[in-house]
Amino acid sequence: MMNKKCLNCGKKLTDKYCSSCGQKADTHRITFKNFIFHDVLHGTFHIEKGILYTAKQALLRPGKAALDYISGKRKPYYNVFLLILLTIGLMLFLKHYYNEILIEQGRRYVKDISNLNEASQKMEYIFAQKSKIVIFIFVPFAAINSYIIFRRKKLNLSEHIIIAAMILLGILLLSTFAIILFYFDLFIDISSSADKAIQYIIASLIFLYTIYGYFNAFRNDYSKLGFTYRIILFYAFIYIELIILLFITIGFVTKWEFGDILITPFN
Repeated sequence: MMNKKCLNCGKKLTDKYCSSCGQKADTHRITFKNFIFHDVLHGTFHIEKGILYTAKQALLRPGKAALDYISGKRKPYYNVFLLILLTIGLMLFLKHYYNEILIEQGRRYVKDISNLNEASQKMEYIFAQKSKIVIFIFVPFAAINSYIIFRRKKLNLSEHIIIAAMILLGILLLSTFAIILFYFDLFIDISSSADKAIQYIIASLIFLYTIYGYFNAFRNDYSKLGFTYRIILFYAFIYIELIILLFITIGFVTKWEFGDILITPFN
């Protein structure tokens, strides 16, 4: 049904979409058939297409994808920050379920933190319950560092945040694939040495992927030598910032008295 006025904002219609609010001019009556085949199925697969496209771009060309988004090519992309949250949720669910299975099989035990001091218990709480915040810290740190180091592109800080977010999405996707890989351990007994080897390989891939992400974004602006020393500075800044943040966090949980504290962020 074509309407002369937008049923959402009342503006006169001159095209298939309202020039004011963007709603479709053709608003159909809601029936069971229309609801199932248009609203539910079309809406679901449209969202899925955007998610899969964004995930693929984040893995294969994170820097270029971020620059495309910054330049205005945004329609095919799903909201990268929402997708990061969804990926974190999936990753944590898979990890939790995997640990629960290992506990049921007697291959892992529930961690007892009651014997830890108060500061160590607070640190455990931060890494366990505030893991999304801990993961998201990468974005502002990486954005500030790339804003300082990769100046030739003349991007503002918000645009560097988009690049950092796209790279973080790729890191999370690689981490999720790694967790899925460990599920094979439930069917095939993987030795401890092989387990450690896989962990080192995944960590190396994430390290190299981050370098690739920034190279993909800025390779046309710097020589290979110029990019190399800049990415070394990038990692050096990240390391220093994490040490400072850890120092502040430990100072906060110990009320600036410090002393003995146990930290196991990835266990």
